[in-house]
Amino acid sequence: MIGDFMPSVLLIFFVAVHVFAVHRKSSDEAGFEWKDMYGPHGFQALISFIVLLWILPGGFLLVGPVILLLSILSPAGRIAWESYRKPRIVVCVGLVVMLFLGGFSPVSNPVAPSEWGTPLLTENPNAPFYPSGEQYTWLMLSESGGFEVEIIQSLTLRLPYQYGPLGAESSAFTLASLFNMEQGRLNQAIEILDQELSGFRLDVDEMKLVPMLAEDTHHYSSTSAGVDESVLVRLYELRSLSIGSSDEGLKVGEVLCIATSSWGGTLEILVVVRPIGHPGLASDRYAESYAIEWLSS
Repeated sequence: MIGDFMPSVLLIFFVAVHVFAVHRKSSDEAGFEWKDMYGPHGFQALISFIVLLWILPGGFLLVGPVILLLSILSPAGRIAWESYRKPRIVVCVGLVVMLFLGGFSPVSNPVAPSEWGTPLLTENPNAPFYPSGEQYTWLMLSESGGFEVEIIQSLTLRLPYQYGPLGAESSAFTLASLFNMEQGRLNQAIEILDQELSGFRLDVDEMKLVPMLAEDTHHYSSTSAGVDESVLVRLYELRSLSIGSSDEGLKVGEVLCIATSSWGGTLEILVVVRPIGHPGLASDRYAESYAIEWLSS
């Protein structure tokens, strides 16, 4: 999808415009060479920065600080910063702005297995406005009713800081936990779950996710579906702070998250929300059937 290349295009566009502007302003200066406008090896470092965003895990979060630190620690690098401070600061600030804007580039529709039917909802007003993302939500009910209700969500999210798939899932979940970004997207599932349960009420403002001790990856395999891969998984306890007397709240369900990534800075996430008492929490904690259908699609 063209949106996957938009962040890189923005970076290259900014560098090209900046080089053109400086070259035009300094074209009359004797001995001016646009390749040296950022100092010795400065332009090479800039190109390496853009390329490494597509290769290294963590993308900008790793590449940016490392390149900046190396240039400051080197004696020659410090001299170059003194001589070329203005163009370097301009290009650093410009690249950060372009990386931020790249987070608004559109993403493709989420994975939607045909077995799940038409999504109940195809947008989430509670989702963070940044970065760009799309979300589908399904309500799965068993014929026996009771607690056998499941909320399934399929998301496609933009990763503005990383364009390669290596380590993208892990870094995305770490950042989401640090900034509490997963809560907004989960509120929609909690509201639907509250409507379906009769034993207790769930207040979206009094809920929190508590990470569970579990494996970081899980292997899904199905010969008929053509699936045989290990993917990153996260398990959370869904706790209600308004139920029970403990400050930690009372466990009212579990949330399973499965993530895969692709080139261009796109993250695909499957979320399965189940209330406490659901038989799958004991017999099928990793939602094998849903995950295989999602992965095969």
